[in-house]
Amino acid sequence: LFVTNKLPEVTSVHWHGQRLPSGMDGVTGLTQQGIEPGKTFVYEFVARRPGTFMYHPHADEMVQMAMGLMGMWITHPKEKHPLIADVDRDFCFLLSSFDIDPGSYTPKIMTMTDFNIWSWNSRVFPGIDPLIVRKMDKVRIRVGNLTMTNHPIHMHGHEFTVTGTDGGPVPVSARWPEVTTDIAVGQMRQMEFLADEEGDWAIHCHKSHH
Repeated sequence: LFVTNKLPEVTSVHWHGQRLPSGMDGVTGLTQQGIEPGKTFVYEFVARRPGTFMYHPHADEMVQMAMGLMGMWITHPKEKHPLIADVDRDFCFLLSSFDIDPGSYTPKIMTMTDFNIWSWNSRVFPGIDPLIVRKMDKVRIRVGNLTMTNHPIHMHGHEFTVTGTDGGPVPVSARWPEVTTDIAVGQMRQMEFLADEEGDWAIHCHKSHH
């Protein structure tokens, strides 16, 4: 991965949840020097395990993450995995949050609690596309949380099971049905369900002010 820094300050990229050499972990001041403006750093490692992961800077995090520098990384198994089922639809969301004064274009970067914008893949309700599936589709939803608070994600009309976390696939014996799962800061949850009920169904954070 070639990372070119076009910011006015140093940066790096931490590959959140990946098993990799220490020198590729992307923590400025610990595993590497920061990538200077205009410079390129090459990260190289083997995607050793399948799963859902995130990436974000580990340099001036309060500014760079607060401004939205983050993304998701999915590693699919090369061959059939006993704990990863085939699905018909596979959705992926990254939760982020911002504190933006009315009329302002720039988030307040030092906010720790008073966020007023909550986004799914940088989109804010009601500007979020629906998840269209066919009846009896097997559906997977991956949600990563890089906001500064937990989010109890609730689905209407169906039960789901949490089949994966940041640590990888959950053993079948450890799964159970849920309609709400809490996703803590820096965590990922992978939910799967059978879309066996027709209709329009909500999926949302159950903190009503979100």
